[in-house]
Amino acid sequence: MVNELGSDKAKSTIQAQIVAEKVRLTLSEPYKLTIKQDEKPEITIEHHCTASIGVTIFGDCKASQDDILKTADSAMYEAKLAGGNLIRLYVSKA
Repeated sequence: MVNELGSDKAKSTIQAQIVAEKVRLTLSEPYKLTIKQDEKPEITIEHHCTASIGVTIFGDCKASQDDILKTADSAMYEAKLAGGNLIRLYVSKA
């Protein structure tokens, strides 16, 4: 969760997109795992990961924390259905 975004919804949406993209790019960097085995040479495995991210932008709305999380979860599943490794946003109308 990101708080302290500006009160301007358009600017807040851009800020949230920037944060989500930084998270997505960081998670997409390869992970290097080293496996040590008795009396055998170490093996290094490189693992690549993708992330589907759902974001909800809300202001002074009356939505509960659970409703906000459910909306972000739905946005994440939209990102997965669209092919994954994407960001989907939901901006509340309130």
